[in-house]
Amino acid sequence: MIPERCQKIILPIAAGILILSLWSGIKAWFQLPAFLLPGPSEVLQAGWNERHALTTATWTTFRGAGLGFIMAVGVGFCMSLLLVSVPWLRQGLYPYIIFMQMVPIIATAAIIVIWLDVGIQSVAAIAFLIGFFPVVASTLQGLLSTPVQQVELFRMYRASRWQELFLLRVPASLPYFFTGAKIAATLAVIGSVTGEIFAGSSSGGGGLGFMIIIYKSSLRIPALFAATFICCILGFIFVGTVLYLKWLALNKWHDSLRNEDV
Repeated sequence: MIPERCQKIILPIAAGILILSLWSGIKAWFQLPAFLLPGPSEVLQAGWNERHALTTATWTTFRGAGLGFIMAVGVGFCMSLLLVSVPWLRQGLYPYIIFMQMVPIIATAAIIVIWLDVGIQSVAAIAFLIGFFPVVASTLQGLLSTPVQQVELFRMYRASRWQELFLLRVPASLPYFFTGAKIAATLAVIGSVTGEIFAGSSSGGGGLGFMIIIYKSSLRIPALFAATFICCILGFIFVGTVLYLKWLALNKWHDSLRNEDV
């Protein structure tokens, strides 16, 4: 039997090899031209040929997505603390928080670009908005889901509201918070690329979204695939960072992580 830790490494690698083999096989079997489906080698070659432009674009997208993600997590967490501390404010604002999650990102991006003009400020704002609401919704759910018995125990010992909030509710809500942060990390790159598609290039150069438009308009499909895969890699980096921080925060005491198989 292969040890479980080795399986977590070997199985994804095997699945990746299988996917690449199917990809190459489909292209060869149907004899598809590069402008319909480039092969893995063509995508790698295009990425290498465009490495300087893609490196600059990746850094621009990373900055916008990272800034928006950090703001979404920080502001979202603080907003959750405020809403759980002030019930009447929560009852008044929470329905609108849910409503704002349903606004299409394309419409939001267009409005933000009109308000803030092109540049990293618009890209970061779009990445912030797309990640803010999942963080608030998840963290607030965690703060409100603290076990009643523990809350009653704190109140029986006359703990203050601040002690109850920061010593009980916040630690209990951390798994929910990290779930929201993971969703925000996934959406941060999407929001950043969407913002770049609307905002175009900025003083720091165009990001991956801008390069995707360039490659599409010039029918450089292998380069388009390469830029898309870099977007996916950025998303993995953001999510991986959140999962690592979650492990640091919870692995020694919380059953939700100690019993995880993933």
